[in-house]
Amino acid sequence: MKDKEKELPSERAVPGEEPEPAQAPEAGMAEGGAEDDAAELKTRLAYLAAEFDNFRKRVAREREAQAAFGNERLLRAILPFLDNLERALGQPGSSKETLLAGVRMTYDQFQAELRKFGLERIEAEGQAFDPVLHEAIASVPWGGKPEGTVLAEARKGYLLNGRLLRPAQVTVAAAPPDDGTGDPAADAGN
Repeated sequence: MKDKEKELPSERAVPGEEPEPAQAPEAGMAEGGAEDDAAELKTRLAYLAAEFDNFRKRVAREREAQAAFGNERLLRAILPFLDNLERALGQPGSSKETLLAGVRMTYDQFQAELRKFGLERIEAEGQAFDPVLHEAIASVPWGGKPEGTVLAEARKGYLLNGRLLRPAQVTVAAAPPDDGTGDPAADAGN
C-alpha cells in the first residue's frame, strides 16, 4: 500500500495546478519504515508463537481427557453385566442350576455386547496351527489328527476389529512316534 501512495499524486494538490513530483524518501524515513516492518513482523511472530503454544496445550489436555475417559463407552456397556452378576450372587437359597443358568445368560449377553465393540473370538480347536493367531504351549503326539492341528485351547484368543488382540494358547498335534526302532532308514527299507 505504501508503494501505491508513492505513485499517486498528492491529495493536497489543487485542481488545475501541476502536482509536485514525488520526492525520494530520505534515508531516515527508509530506515524507519524498515524498522516498522520489522516490528510488525516481530509482533506477528510473537502472536503465532503464542497461538501455537496454546494449540499444543489444548492438544495435550485433549489427549489426557481421551486417555482418562476413552473407555467410558465400553465401561457403560459393561455395567449391566456387573449388576446381573451382583443380583445372582445376592440371591439367597438359589439352587446351583439356577445360579449357573443366570451366569450363562450373563456371559452370553456380555459376549454379544463385546461383539458390538469389534471383539471376535478366534476359533482354534480343530483348525490348523497358525503362529499369527495361536501360541503353542504344548505339542502332543497324536495319531488321529494331522500334524499341526490344534487339539485344545488353554486360553481363548481374540481379534479386535480384525487385528490380533490376544493369541489363543493351544495344544498342537505332533506326528506320532515311529515304530520304536528310532532309525528312519530302517523304516524306509521295510
